[in-house]
Amino acid sequence: MMEKKVLLLINSSSGQEKGKTLLYNIVEEFAKKNCELTVFPILPKSKKLNTENIVHKYRDRFDLIVCVGGDGTLHYLVNSLMVEKIQTPIGYIPTGSTNDFAASLGIPKDLKENIGGIVKGEPFQYDIGKLNDLYFNYIAAFGAFTKVSYGTNQELKNNLGHMAYILESIRTMPENLSKSYSLKITSGGSSFSGEYIFGAIFNSRSVGGFTGFPGSSLEEKLAVDLQDGEFEVLLIRAPKNIADYGEIISTALSGNIPENNPQVQFFKTKNLSIEAEEELGWTLDGEFGGAYKEMHLEILKRAVSVMLPKKDSIEKE
Repeated sequence: MMEKKVLLLINSSSGQEKGKTLLYNIVEEFAKKNCELTVFPILPKSKKLNTENIVHKYRDRFDLIVCVGGDGTLHYLVNSLMVEKIQTPIGYIPTGSTNDFAASLGIPKDLKENIGGIVKGEPFQYDIGKLNDLYFNYIAAFGAFTKVSYGTNQELKNNLGHMAYILESIRTMPENLSKSYSLKITSGGSSFSGEYIFGAIFNSRSVGGFTGFPGSSLEEKLAVDLQDGEFEVLLIRAPKNIADYGEIISTALSGNIPENNPQVQFFKTKNLSIEAEEELGWTLDGEFGGAYKEMHLEILKRAVSVMLPKKDSIEKE
């Protein structure tokens, strides 16, 4: 087998510092598969050892670019690829606290199986979202609880993992549910306005570990197509009374959203424009994505290739 040159980017601080613990095993597995590895730690605050600088400097030297970390680590890698217009296939070894997008892609949890798929598998081309000038893998969100993903203390996340997000959500609940935004939303030639407390434009079968999206059966709930060139859009209107709160909570728990639901809207679209009376803060793949009064979101069909195990090899196992 021809030797593959692999650029390995490791964020050791994601999750509960799993990347640091697994580093030797990861290097060993790639070496066993006849790969020539170049390894860099990702230090976001460093001018040299950040994803953007490394990808820019070594853009044409590798057959594969692999990141080890959480969904945020993958987010910065994909943004770098899109900005540099690089078509190199990527690999993803998830070690974060939630790993939403890894679950959507079907990346094996077993390290050896995942690395085997990265080296000997097949590329899966998936859709990428774009908010103004920034890119996102699986979700762009605003409003209630969206600050939790990037506002939770890193040390707390390292110690408690996913539980840290839950604790932060509980702590900030009064603030999250009391703030609403006056928005005009345009999609597919039609416009509507209102007060909203939350919005998510996503391309994932799991967000925050939650998979209860619209659909009467589990199979339908998980039927988000990562290659169809469309976003799933979820919007929650600001509640005016206790009954409205009850409607939002029951809808969220059931995952079943009727078309005429007064509080929760769900639809698919290829692009979306939003106008806000005040700056609207966003989180992209769990990272801060800026604040804007005017926003345009579009989907870039099958823009990135990620290496996954071949389907026939999964079936044999």
